[in-house]
Amino acid sequence: MTTTTLTSTGRSTRPTGLVLGSVAGAALVIAGVWGVLIDEHVTVSSPPTDIGSVVPQQQAMHAYWTWYSGTVAQQRADTILAMIGVIGLVIAADALRRRIGDTHLLARAACTALGAGGVLWVAGQLVAVGGHRAIGLMATHGNPIDPVNSIAFTVDLTVDAFSAAAFILLGLAMIATGVAPVRGTHARWAALTALTGAVSLVVAFGYLHGIDVVTTYVLGVLAAGLLPAWLVWTGHFLDHGQTSA
Repeated sequence: MTTTTLTSTGRSTRPTGLVLGSVAGAALVIAGVWGVLIDEHVTVSSPPTDIGSVVPQQQAMHAYWTWYSGTVAQQRADTILAMIGVIGLVIAADALRRRIGDTHLLARAACTALGAGGVLWVAGQLVAVGGHRAIGLMATHGNPIDPVNSIAFTVDLTVDAFSAAAFILLGLAMIATGVAPVRGTHARWAALTALTGAVSLVVAFGYLHGIDVVTTYVLGVLAAGLLPAWLVWTGHFLDHGQTSA
């Protein structure tokens, strides 16, 4: 059986991997925590509480989407931070794939899939940024509220589909990378990689079934904890090792 390992080559004079991992990881930590605070209405106001009960439906929808438009700026900033982190993940995955070389096809394929999952997630978030901005503008500029509601529904379902697909790909790629044969000094890195992949699949399940507690809190743990740890560790891994078989 072919075994992939990294052997120490001494401290790099340019710790680019660690810098990349630290910057991307920090962006994800901030985005993950901020995302939970937004969802829990800590950094934004709470939505109107009389939707569909005290006021007519049309008026209630106007009130809701007017409120929503006030949250778009924070959501956009949070998404941009998360995108910075995920782009760092894509770069790290590509660097890891090139470092592995042609000695282990499973690990190379997994790193390629990992980068593809990141690109897919970024594509979905670009849809979210543009769609939510359009919803906010339409809701506050006298447009009929029923089309606004329909567009919001379509945008959210589309973004959730992108996210579910991205996290499935990310999860499977991480698990494959984690179980690819490695020697003892990197067993803990492999375990973290596999765990990150498993949690990513849980997040994908949350998106597929619309489970808010998963897409808020489990995603928060993944974004603010597991992925930053993996990025920093992988950056160190790239700066201090070379592949051999």
